[in-house]
Amino acid sequence: MLVRLRPYVHIIILCICWYAISSFASQVTKQVLTLCPLPLFLGEFQFIYTALLAAISCNIAYYSSRFCAFFPKGTFPQYVSHGYANRKIITRPTKKIFITVLPLGIFQFVGKYFGHTATSIVPVSTVASIKTLSPIFILIFQKLLGLKTLALDSILYFSLGSLITGVWIIVNEDNKATKKGNDLMVATYSTYGIICAIISMFIFVGQNIYGKKVFTYKSNPTDIDNLRNYDSQKADSPLPVYADKKEYKEEYRDDEPVTYDKLTLMIYISLVGFCMSFGWFIMLELPLIWGYIFNGTSTELIKCMPWKLYFLNGTFHFLQAMITFYLMGEVSTLTYSIANLMKRIAIISVSWIFVGRMITFHQVFGLLLNVFGLFLYERCSSQRKKFKGRME
Repeated sequence: MLVRLRPYVHIIILCICWYAISSFASQVTKQVLTLCPLPLFLGEFQFIYTALLAAISCNIAYYSSRFCAFFPKGTFPQYVSHGYANRKIITRPTKKIFITVLPLGIFQFVGKYFGHTATSIVPVSTVASIKTLSPIFILIFQKLLGLKTLALDSILYFSLGSLITGVWIIVNEDNKATKKGNDLMVATYSTYGIICAIISMFIFVGQNIYGKKVFTYKSNPTDIDNLRNYDSQKADSPLPVYADKKEYKEEYRDDEPVTYDKLTLMIYISLVGFCMSFGWFIMLELPLIWGYIFNGTSTELIKCMPWKLYFLNGTFHFLQAMITFYLMGEVSTLTYSIANLMKRIAIISVSWIFVGRMITFHQVFGLLLNVFGLFLYERCSSQRKKFKGRME
């Protein structure tokens, strides 16, 4: 057993760190939005701060080969590779990069807005539990897109039913806690907050399906082995790939890589997301911040500007993104989905601890139903992969 797990130890450690960072980041986000409920401003700050940290990391990697080699291939631009030297610390923006990151920038902008709005209104556990419903909509979207997906048998229906029931119990218990007027629960129950959380979950599903193809790093192949690897990656991709082998070889003759490194994508996705949300921020939230900072106008909406928490939140967000990008390129779409959903379970558990109220039996039962549903879902997907492997 230990021998089999050895190649995956680094993935397990990364997941544990991912869960811990995400859990603390969710609590910091909740605190920030409680003191200053401006979701667009928080999103703008995260975008620009993430791009800044990514650019700093690229500078360090450019001048320090040890630092660059510490991370897996595809994390930073190829500064020296395939017989040519990349003298640019950050990959130049091109039309191809813009087309690649535009959908992800839209996902990030819309997802952040609705996710932050939901977090400012309802408990963290409610938002996180709703996002565990994403396997249901991943299956629906894959059916609509004509992609290969799991067979709808009784076990799969039971797993999805367990997820729905578990989420309903958790949300219902959170609603009861807020109705009791617990002083530690700053946010109140809100139908609008639930709707925002559901929309954020939809965005997460679309980002997950599209992002797997983008963040699976492929270097330029020069032999038949790499071409075989391309065929296997094509099978693992959640989206259809229409280029044949001849087109694929011709495509790789260009100096520009087929897929980009994680930091390049992070920088340009953040910049695209920042630009897309900037107009809304100017109209809706900038006047409030301007009046608070420069005119000393105190409002009931803005209690204070917690700048330290903003920077802490941005740092957590950057670390989460680095781990997320790494996992999306290293594991299959389904494995990443399960890992991400288990992260939601960790966030729910930690949020209950931070709130400090008594955890009820119904909450634990709902959480266990979520875990059980995710376990059955993973078993169904594993059996499908084994069957597919035997058929091939």
